Amino acid sequence: MRISFLLAKTYLLSFKQKAFISFINILSFLGLIVGVAALICVTSIFNGFRELVRDMLLTIDPHVRITLLNSQADSTIHRLKEYHEIKTIEKSASSKIIVAYHDKTQAGVLLTKKNTIKKDQNNNKVAIGIGLADKLDVKKGDTIRLSTPDMIDVAISGLMMPQHLKLIIDSIFQISSGVQYDNSYLICDYDYYVQNKLSGKQFIDLRLHDPDQVDNSIMAMRSDKYLQSLRIESWKDLHNELYKTMEFERNMSFIILGLITFVSAFNILIAMWMTVKSKSKDIATLLSMGTERSEIQVTFVLQGLIIGISGTVLGSIIGVILCLGQNKYGWIQLPNSIVQAMPVSLQWEVVVSSIVLGVGVSAIAGIYPAKLAMNTNISQELRQD
Repeated sequence: MRISFLLAKTYLLSFKQKAFISFINILSFLGLIVGVAALICVTSIFNGFRELVRDMLLTIDPHVRITLLNSQADSTIHRLKEYHEIKTIEKSASSKIIVAYHDKTQAGVLLTKKNTIKKDQNNNKVAIGIGLADKLDVKKGDTIRLSTPDMIDVAISGLMMPQHLKLIIDSIFQISSGVQYDNSYLICDYDYYVQNKLSGKQFIDLRLHDPDQVDNSIMAMRSDKYLQSLRIESWKDLHNELYKTMEFERNMSFIILGLITFVSAFNILIAMWMTVKSKSKDIATLLSMGTERSEIQVTFVLQGLIIGISGTVLGSIIGVILCLGQNKYGWIQLPNSIVQAMPVSLQWEVVVSSIVLGVGVSAIAGIYPAKLAMNTNISQELRQD
């Protein structure tokens, strides 16, 4: 093993070998640095935007939403209190509505949230999405009219003017990457919803101590025999298409940038193949002096690993430093955006995966040249001038 390492280091650092081989080795080394650093940085940027979108959506959505059937609220809440990972449990509801202001009318969705209005104030205040507010041409403080399909059906069947509720716009919200909320949602107090006996879907909204554990919590609840009949969804399920799109973009970027690492590995293979060809007489001499063929094989595997490990480690260090620096100092600014600087979320599993990929393809690249060197014909090589 010692002679294999010495030979690998000698072949790799020898400046007497052909300049083209040295150039390819340097190119492979630099390619690994750039490839691994890019993998870490770009994947961390995708993770940063993913978490940003998640946090914005979770300003309205719960971590877990349970759709109730009939009157199961009290028994379901009692059961959910046994789950220690749950931070808060709230009742909520949603209804399809028709909202009007002066002569403008739009279809929308009324969603309830926890009461944040003081007891001595009216609870007929709503928050409205900015897109819906633009369609109705309303602003904060305006009074809008709200009707449900049930109200309209009663009016039609009784040949009378449809009833409506009057609500005051308390605020206008905007959720980036949540266009459906901006264009169609109103948010009111749950008590107001119950007092006016509005019909719609009934939910129990859960918030966890750790949002990242939502998948484990969902699996536990769905396997609970007391909750199996209920529809249990995470925030990912509520925005399935958006979440799958973000996951697809992140994975595809990892694969595409990973091709840089494979190109570097191909360069390693070519450089070592040329080294075997140029050093074939030296290899034959070593074999004739009693060197084991396995030691010759290990020599070229080690040569690939030296390039792979050094390039991958250096690329990982650069990638981690760039990510941590962007988080702390915000080098890349995003003017006219909802965030001042580009969001970056460094996940150590991404760093480990990048290191494993870089070292792995470098080791694989050395297998063929190593077998070629091991199978060197001693007599044939020594007879050549």
